Amino acid sequence: MSAAPGERVTLLRGAWVMAPEPVRDGAVAIRGNEIVAVGRWTDLRAAHPDADVRGSAHDLVLPGFVNTHGHFSEGLLTGIASHFTLFEWLHALIEQVKPHTDARVARLGTLVAGIQMLRSGITTANDMFVTDPRPEGPVTPAVVHALDELGLRGVVSFGAGDRGGRDIAAQFAEHEALREAAAASRLATFRVGIGAVPGQSEEMFGRSIGYAVDGGHGVHVHLQEVREEVTAMRTVHGRTTVEHCAHEGLFAAPTLAAHCVWVDRDDRALMAEHRVGVAHNPLANGILASGIAPVAEMRQLGIDVGFGVDGAASNDAQDFLQAIKTGAMLARVRDQQATAMTAQEAFEIATIGGARALRMEDRIGSLEVGKLADVVVLDGTGPTLASVHDPYQAVVFVAGSREVKEVWVDGRLSVADFEVVNVDPLEVARESRPVTAELVARAGLGHLSALAEQPRPGTDPHVSARAEAGVS
Repeated sequence: MSAAPGERVTLLRGAWVMAPEPVRDGAVAIRGNEIVAVGRWTDLRAAHPDADVRGSAHDLVLPGFVNTHGHFSEGLLTGIASHFTLFEWLHALIEQVKPHTDARVARLGTLVAGIQMLRSGITTANDMFVTDPRPEGPVTPAVVHALDELGLRGVVSFGAGDRGGRDIAAQFAEHEALREAAAASRLATFRVGIGAVPGQSEEMFGRSIGYAVDGGHGVHVHLQEVREEVTAMRTVHGRTTVEHCAHEGLFAAPTLAAHCVWVDRDDRALMAEHRVGVAHNPLANGILASGIAPVAEMRQLGIDVGFGVDGAASNDAQDFLQAIKTGAMLARVRDQQATAMTAQEAFEIATIGGARALRMEDRIGSLEVGKLADVVVLDGTGPTLASVHDPYQAVVFVAGSREVKEVWVDGRLSVADFEVVNVDPLEVARESRPVTAELVARAGLGHLSALAEQPRPGTDPHVSARAEAGVS
């Protein structure tokens, strides 16, 4: 925290302030990067008569959303290859793109996706960047630099794996470069990324565990996203991926596991025992036909669950409000009960639930005195939120990203008057277009994307696209 007594106070006013207990006609007082008061508007105005005032008597003030899983490495790949299930999708798209994902792609992908995240109220993004290490230098520090440009809090990791003959030393060099970049950043923190447990040899998995546990780092890993993973792990190791992680000691490090769709009772018990946080990605799980995670069962055991937007090639939008609403609806569809996930429960998963899953609940996730000033103001002056009968339902089922009027990250405005303030979105879009087209061509994705020049009749689309890009 960096608030000092002499710093100026700003009051964020709303018809509802979504503190741990909603406050009608309330306000949040921030000074520096810290929340210094939460309460009734009249009381806070009297206590701070000279404070700057933002928001209005009709707005909703809420804690910033915590996106617990995503891939900035897919930021330039939205709306492509959505007709595949996970393993097909990985082979057809991600494995083709990884060798061509450089620092320029990392920066622009982070900016493109991060702008969308901020516009939908995300203040913290837990990311796993998937790429192959490159001979010209590390790729992932560009993610940290872009997050700092945007004013978006990030928990950053590199999705490491050595299957297919990839060099283990190069994977750990990328970890180290990202760790150092995060250490130098105001807004980023580092976790050890494990792309997928089956994607690492026994040697690398053991080294990954040691690197995380001995270094005091958290872990970000995909776990049991599809049934095929469970079958493969049982065939090789005689146990599920969750059981294997517990057996090998991975859960000695604070672990955030993405997806956890195909977890049985024994898996869930182990996760609860080791306080494994879960990132629930309802939209990506739907697009890739992976299934619906047993969120209610996990939460009943005390497992901390947050929502994730996942990557721009598997969601495909980076809109957190879509993820919240879809998550609540899928829980109801799964159980065929309207009480399966209430609006209040969905709101909690989107905020303090995600913070707990990342072990950051002491700093973010709720509007409480002493926490970091990560705050979102939803516009209540327009027709969408003109009638707020229940503030939880208004956020979860009614509001859209168009209502996100202000976003404060670490006490600084990252969105003001409905638009990001630290970068020019139109300039980012202009800069990204040729880089996206080049990436698609280099990866040989002409059969999947109209961005790549279509081959002449009788030519191989992969060869043609690579030849155009000068790649053999």
